[in-house]
Amino acid sequence: MKPADANPLPSDWPPELRLLVAHLRLALGTGAPADLEPARQPVDWAAWLRWVERHRVGGFLNHHLPPDNREQLPDESRRALAGSARKTARLALARAGELVRLTRLLAAAGVPCISVKGPLLARAIYGDLGQRHAGDLDLLIAPESLARADAALRAAGLRRSQPDFELTPRQWREFQRLKHECEYFHDAAGVRVELEWQLAGLPRFDFAAEWPRAEPVELGGARVRRLRPELEFLYLFTHGAGHGWFRLFWLVDVARVLQRDDVDWRALMDAARANRAERCVWQGAWLADSLLGVPVPEALRTPAAHADRVRRLGLAARRMMGATADEPKRVAELFRETAYQLRLRATWAGRAAVLRPRLMSPANWKMLRLPDRWFALYYVAGPFLWLRRRARRR
Repeated sequence: MKPADANPLPSDWPPELRLLVAHLRLALGTGAPADLEPARQPVDWAAWLRWVERHRVGGFLNHHLPPDNREQLPDESRRALAGSARKTARLALARAGELVRLTRLLAAAGVPCISVKGPLLARAIYGDLGQRHAGDLDLLIAPESLARADAALRAAGLRRSQPDFELTPRQWREFQRLKHECEYFHDAAGVRVELEWQLAGLPRFDFAAEWPRAEPVELGGARVRRLRPELEFLYLFTHGAGHGWFRLFWLVDVARVLQRDDVDWRALMDAARANRAERCVWQGAWLADSLLGVPVPEALRTPAAHADRVRRLGLAARRMMGATADEPKRVAELFRETAYQLRLRATWAGRAAVLRPRLMSPANWKMLRLPDRWFALYYVAGPFLWLRRRARRR
């Protein structure tokens, strides 16, 4: 364990957020009593709970915060963590059941799928479905299977929420080029499903090549496939980086992986280099070290030539972590996020992939319905339609 002052927490964060990160260090076994310095200041425990909810770490803290530290929390905070753990466990079980159902449903439609993150990841790196925040279900399919999978999910009662309108053949082709997923919602089960045909940040991913290497896992009497560990762990880095590590539970996932001794780190970095995703790995490792005090394996350490860039990417992510969840995104913030995404990419092709959805938004197709033969007009109308959407939001 490192000395507490080796990883000082950001001084511009509110004390409640710094205290939460100190608690996460203790829960991960990387902290020390000195990390609780913010607790010696006046703490707004209601605000602390809001940060716990914002970063989706209540269940993890309830299970892993040492008993002595948990006893130091106010009664209301302890009850809230226990309630969060119960809710996480209920949601995780519901999502596990839905994962089994949808896997079987897609198999019956002739669509092989791979589970990404979700219940199988929770069990792999936490040992328990209920210790990791239960969010969306991510199902990975081959790009050519999208039409069949979309029809099967909608016939089974799932509502497609993105895109939430019917697309023309040309628009479908463009949508698959611009985006990497469709979103669905099962209202009865309260589960959101992301149907993906490409892993964000991993442009070299090939479903046909990975399907035989995906690991079959027993879940609820069914065999569900998950990505091979090194590739899924790499995706944790690219996914978190792509979202600016906006929620700390993504970084806790990475920290748990970094604490394992059974990961082939060289294979992970080989895959990162093949996808030009090294910056995502270096940034995530820098954040796990500087915020959570987790030692970084040699293979994942940032080379000296890239240290300054990675540090700036890490500082940008820390700013996003400290933003309140209900903060409206103003135009300046949207430009700042775009600049961050461009700095994260190492190639011109990667930067073009960032800009393309911003220049050609599917939201424009919903606002202005044009036949496929006039599709090129969307490039001209795009800026005006964007301004119209902004005006409507105001």
